[in-house]
Parts: sequence; C-alpha cells; structure tokens
Amino acid sequence: MRLLLVRHGQSLANVEARIQGDDDPLTDTGRAQAAAAGALLADRGDVTHLYASPLARARETAMIIGKHVGVTPVFEPGLAEINAGLAVGLTWEEWEATYPEQAARIRSEDRTLADRWEGGESGQEFADRIFTAYDHIVTQHRRTDDVVVVVSHGGPLAWISAKVHGDPLDVFPVSRGIFGNCSISELEIDAHGAHTIGAWNQVTHVETLAEK
Repeated sequence: MRLLLVRHGQSLANVEARIQGDDDPLTDTGRAQAAAAGALLADRGDVTHLYASPLARARETAMIIGKHVGVTPVFEPGLAEINAGLAVGLTWEEWEATYPEQAARIRSEDRTLADRWEGGESGQEFADRIFTAYDHIVTQHRRTDDVVVVVSHGGPLAWISAKVHGDPLDVFPVSRGIFGNCSISELEIDAHGAHTIGAWNQVTHVETLAEK
C-alpha cells in the first residue's frame, strides 16, 4: 500500500493563535490549500481510500480533497488532535496566564507522557489512540495496492512520523511536528508492515498560498 499523510488546511485558530477544539473552521486560505492538495492528488489518478479526523478543520479539508479525487472520506475519531480540555478556545497567552503551572509543565523539557491537559487527554492517551487508528488503517490495506490518504493534524502526524522513523515512543516527538498546512508525506508499506519513507512534508502545491 501507499500511504499519503495530509495535514489539514489553515484554520481560524491557526491565524488567531488559539488552542484548537473540535469546531475550528478552515479559513478561505485553508480551503484554497485543501483544493490545491486535492487537485494534486487527483492528478495522480490512483487514490482509492480517504480517512480523516472528524474535527471540523480536518473534516472540511477531507471533504474538499474527496470531491477532487472522487472518494468519500471515512472519519476516524482516533486521528483527532489531542483534547486540550479546558484550554480550548484560549489564546496561548491566555492559557499561560490562566493555567501557569500546567503551561510550565507542558512546555518543560521534563514533560512526560503522563502529563495531562486539564479536562483533556494525557500524552500517553493521545499517543495510544493515534497508534491504534494508524495500525487499524495499515492492517486493512497493507496487503493491497491501495493508495490511502489520511487527513489529520500536526500532533497525530508527529507521532506517526516518529513511529515510522524509528524514534523512541516514550517521549513527545517534538522534532517530528513540522508539517505545513495541507502538506503531503508519503510512505510505502509492504505486506509485513515495513515502511519505506518517500517525499516528506511536500508543500510546493501550496507555496503561493499564505500559511500559518
């Protein structure tokens, strides 16, 4: 199988520097980015399946891509971004002022996967559900010639990136979290689940569009 990982398009909270929740919509730029990614994927002519996080920004990105490639998205809750609990909707500055101890801990180099967003998920819970969703998708398709698109978020894609690059999975994959809006990263996965990493974080199709 070939797996194409796509980050969602630019969202309103990206622009406003707010901590995102379930209903953060795409901006007009984000929709243009999704259309550009969809056109590129349509030009391939080989996409067979499309999975996406159900959160609004990923859902809308996937719907736009799906129209281009002629595939209806399947929404997988396990691909959602981390649940930031009571911090959702706050700017990063507001969060640091409102929850200073939590903010200091989460930003600390000593942060562990046991640390939790108040009212939300811990890092370990987040990682576990991402890997469960990823493994489920791969298991369904790895013995086929399917070309599978997954639309998700920076956090989930960072964990997947760490996994396929062979990084330790007991620490946050901070160095793997650089994905442009509507970037495309490619993996070839054989019948045994072994990975061959292809072009990563491709953004040429959105370079003329503003990103944040």
